[in-house]
Amino acid sequence: MIMNQNSKEIFEDCRETIVMYYTYLHLGYFYSQLSKHEDLSCKSRNIWIDFGTNKYLLRENIIKRSLADMYKKSQSPDFFSHLILNNSIRGITMALFEALKDAEIKNLFLEHIFRNDEEAYNNFEGVVRFIRNTFSHNIRDRIELRKKDYEKQRDYLRKKGKYTLNFFFDYAKSSIPISRENYTVEIDIDFNQIEDRVVYADIILEYQTLLFIELCYKCMEYLKDKLG
Repeated sequence: MIMNQNSKEIFEDCRETIVMYYTYLHLGYFYSQLSKHEDLSCKSRNIWIDFGTNKYLLRENIIKRSLADMYKKSQSPDFFSHLILNNSIRGITMALFEALKDAEIKNLFLEHIFRNDEEAYNNFEGVVRFIRNTFSHNIRDRIELRKKDYEKQRDYLRKKGKYTLNFFFDYAKSSIPISRENYTVEIDIDFNQIEDRVVYADIILEYQTLLFIELCYKCMEYLKDKLG
């Protein structure tokens, strides 16, 4: 498939953003876990962010206190890993949501990832939309759904006689290389179960969300050689 230049630029911007957030997920979570196993507070110092003629100070006391707390409470969830997970999910789905508005990028996914199965593509795009809407409107630590996050999508599906989104992806049946056997992604969103203040993790398990954003990353990496 030969894409026009504008679509190529949109695709590359999206891919670079997704790669950045996917790397951030791995690297950030590594540092989070390292901070639980090693007391890094002794290495704390003031950090200056250099803007040429100006410098911004990140303060040693805040860094030291946070690192000491993470090490002392190593068995407890920490804000650092929580923010890393949420920001990675938010960044990847927001980037892909915008890219899929482009007709040529949509067709690229439809042809090479979903083998012209429009229902499978629509379910994929629907999951991207749902996660993106939820995370882009939520900045608190507890990800709760609000009517503005899901109402339009729910009403659109109901007009088509649907009440659920059922997405299933089997790497073994795709062209995307797999790292292990029996590798699948499965997400079922039942809009009848959704009401205001429902917790996101009660609708989609965090594990499946991570598998899904990994799929988004793998799709973009696979498709970069299909642009033409």
